[in-house]
Amino acid sequence: MRLDRRDTPVSHASDDALEAYETALHQLQAYRGDPMATIDAALAQHPDFLLGHLFKAGALMTAAENRFTTMARQSLADAAKLKGNDREERLRGAIDLLVQGHYHRGGHALDELLADYPRDAFALQLGHLFDFVRGNALSLRDRVARVLPHWTPGVPGYGYVKGMHAFGLEECNQYEQAERAARVALSFDPRDGWAAHAIAHCMEMQGRIDDGIAWMETSSRDWAVTGILAIHNWWHLALFHLDRGNLERVLKLYDSVIFGQPSDMLLVLVDATSMLWRLHVLGHDIGTRMEALADIWQARMKEERGFWVFNDVHAMMAFAATGREDQAQQVMRSLDAAAKGETTNAEMIREVGMPVAKGLLAFGRQDWAGAISNIGPVREISNRFGGSHAQRDVLSLTLIKAAINGGKSNLARHVLAERTFNKPESALGWTLLAATA
Repeated sequence: MRLDRRDTPVSHASDDALEAYETALHQLQAYRGDPMATIDAALAQHPDFLLGHLFKAGALMTAAENRFTTMARQSLADAAKLKGNDREERLRGAIDLLVQGHYHRGGHALDELLADYPRDAFALQLGHLFDFVRGNALSLRDRVARVLPHWTPGVPGYGYVKGMHAFGLEECNQYEQAERAARVALSFDPRDGWAAHAIAHCMEMQGRIDDGIAWMETSSRDWAVTGILAIHNWWHLALFHLDRGNLERVLKLYDSVIFGQPSDMLLVLVDATSMLWRLHVLGHDIGTRMEALADIWQARMKEERGFWVFNDVHAMMAFAATGREDQAQQVMRSLDAAAKGETTNAEMIREVGMPVAKGLLAFGRQDWAGAISNIGPVREISNRFGGSHAQRDVLSLTLIKAAINGGKSNLARHVLAERTFNKPESALGWTLLAATA
């Protein structure tokens, strides 16, 4: 029986195929390089490499885009021609559930797999990323905690596991523990963008704005090589500067590294759109930047509408901010249709996504009462449609500004009280509070 570097069984006997898998896995863990190119090269030479097909299918799914799900289905079809060991067959079953849109069931299947193969690094990372897609903070933390006893500093990838645990701890509001875990991760790989990202989240949620700016600016020399994750980390730096009211710096980051190279990757579009929406909500001049994003969303939504509501909601921000009523209504119709299904996304739409989309559209129409009545009741359960605390904070800002604009100063102060308590060093909270006087 063959074993990978973490003593997890592999059915394929070729040394070079297994070496390619290890390289692709490391690229995925480190967010550096091109794991798809690496695994595709291996599969070209070894079309019977089952784990390679499964890796490709699972990694494609982490992009959270419908177009990649289509490709993942083909990889599963290729894998269906091959027979694997127990670990591989269970991994196949879990990925198949994810491809079908059953994220909760797929996440549970991955956890059952990890109970027997706790050093399956790919299953762990796949589960962790889909915990993020599901907005499941407890699982982000505890999925990793359950396997940690089987990982020691000498096991390849230990640092990346600590980085994942750090992010889970942060999303469970355990900021000091999270930062310690992230710094352990960085001691193994200073360029670990996920661990650096976990520290940024800690500082954001604690309102340590100046610390956050200093951390992201000094560490950027390390994580700037991490591709799409680097864009997200630049977004975090811009978020800190937005809190300080440094609009010039925010727009410079946007124009140079957040959307300096226009992209139709939805992970990039989400970050770019959420930043511009914050600026729009706060009344800052963003020029024609949102129009450019809305053009890209309009093209992409032909294929992506109704696939993952977190993406749909960000498309709605672009359409609402630019007055694209026809496109906004298409999003609403697709959400209504998708909500009738039995997938995890249908559940997300029903519970959170539909009212959030309605609230954003209402804000775009300057219907402050409509924005309040839709966003207010779901803001505290908005984790159920994915993302992180920092990303979903855009809903709080939208609610606060709708209340201020709509003459509901008591409501604005009510929501701001939690912000100024949790982030006493945050200038933005106090600025908004002053506007309610």
